[in-house]
Amino acid sequence: MIGNLRRLVLWAAAILFSSCSFFQRPPPLPRHAAVERGGSEEQFIRLVESADIIYFPSEAATFASRSDPAWKLLAALRSGGDPFAIGWDWSANDRDRHDFMSEAGKPDARVLVLNDADQLVADKIASYFREHRNDKVLVFIRRERLGLGRGVPYLVAQQTKARQLILNPAKSPPGPRLLAAN
Repeated sequence: MIGNLRRLVLWAAAILFSSCSFFQRPPPLPRHAAVERGGSEEQFIRLVESADIIYFPSEAATFASRSDPAWKLLAALRSGGDPFAIGWDWSANDRDRHDFMSEAGKPDARVLVLNDADQLVADKIASYFREHRNDKVLVFIRRERLGLGRGVPYLVAQQTKARQLILNPAKSPPGPRLLAAN
């Protein structure tokens, strides 16, 4: 009798805890990498390939020259051969960004418009990632929305297990720079 009761209790506990998030690992937090002078293209490409969602501060993005980091990100995404989407939260209509977005959309890249509150932006990114598991997502977003513990990457981490990378998270001195991971 006691043996049967013990088995029943163990069986009930197994059922109760089998679907409990208690046993699930927490989502990976975003990694950070600074864009540095002297970094190699191979390091840059490997870093981009290792992430599912890549964030870049929109204020740091310049589109005037194909040697700017935004264009290098686009080239790295294309070199991987995987499908990708580009999201942004800008409201201005400058020509350089228009050219970049037009080029980025070729041949099959999707464009995500992210002009909402942080939670809504995170929901859009997470939803896209869940629906397109093999796609990478490059997000140009204002620096203040990248905050640790409260920003868009943190909110996305609550919804997915995507490998997230924040490029150039701190303000940096002007001038051309490449990548060095931390």
